[in-house]
Amino acid sequence: MSEPLNRQTALALNRLDDRVVPTVLDLTTAGAHGELAGGLFTQYDAQPTGTGQIDSFLRIQGRSAQTATQTGFNTSARPLQYQENKSPQFTRDLHSSAVPAVTLPTGRFREFLLDVNQKASQPLLSLDELKVFVADAPGLTGYDPATGKLAGLAPVFDLDAGGNNSVLLNYRLNHGSGSGDMLFRLPEAAIGGGGYVYVYSKFGETHAGNAGFQEWATRTSQTGAIAGSVFFDADRSGVRDAGEVGFADRTVYLDGNNNGFLDADEVFTYTDADGYYAFEQLAVGDDYGYSVRVSDKPAGEQTTADPPLIFLAPGELRDRVDFGFYYAPPES
Repeated sequence: MSEPLNRQTALALNRLDDRVVPTVLDLTTAGAHGELAGGLFTQYDAQPTGTGQIDSFLRIQGRSAQTATQTGFNTSARPLQYQENKSPQFTRDLHSSAVPAVTLPTGRFREFLLDVNQKASQPLLSLDELKVFVADAPGLTGYDPATGKLAGLAPVFDLDAGGNNSVLLNYRLNHGSGSGDMLFRLPEAAIGGGGYVYVYSKFGETHAGNAGFQEWATRTSQTGAIAGSVFFDADRSGVRDAGEVGFADRTVYLDGNNNGFLDADEVFTYTDADGYYAFEQLAVGDDYGYSVRVSDKPAGEQTTADPPLIFLAPGELRDRVDFGFYYAPPES
């Protein structure tokens, strides 16, 4: 698991070593997070909750016995294969367009919410298998545990890729059923251009389910945005005034490791014809800080200081994050 973040550093998720031995990602402390098999996992207690905030697409209604494992995948086809709840309100097809997108300094991801239920006296639960499939058709059936394929399709994400991996969760960190326990973020490129998304998961091999259902859901997008411009600061005031022109086609980026360079995995955009840029659907909260920088700076003097680390609240637009430059006109 990568080290906890604080407000002094930008988001930097470290890859776990490649291993063939079992790896357990421990999310049993508040705010814990890490990466396995290319997916990002974060302990999370969703607030606020309720109707319109969380939209369930898979509820695994397993037995409550202490030794129970709980297995299932979402589909609108019936009958169901494992311990999925048969109500279409809780177990159904999921189109990729319904999976919210979120931008981090390291790229764009699609976001899934997991809500678990355990006894307060025995709160630990293991997520032992997690696979994501993408298909053109709804209503897929026929998961094959021997091959790990769904309807003959290989997964676009497999928690066990490269080893026998699992995630350890702690029910006591949340505010009760329906409030969520973990965010799973999958690189957007894995889902591609669209289709239907199927999430297969298995819980309880090492820490058994003991209090009812485990539920996957999407949630109302909780993101923010940063916007500004790169402009010619004619009066060297550090503020873009009326009539001051912008620099087009300049590269503005989110410096995830704060090294002052645009690295291969960092998010960037270009300024438009008037010098304006924007980053949208940015993850919010104290764990996500953004260093906005310009990589191909105009010639001359930069009249504005590079902005400090930016933290966003849900729904916040931080605008006027501008970069001014001045150079003296040639003598006639």
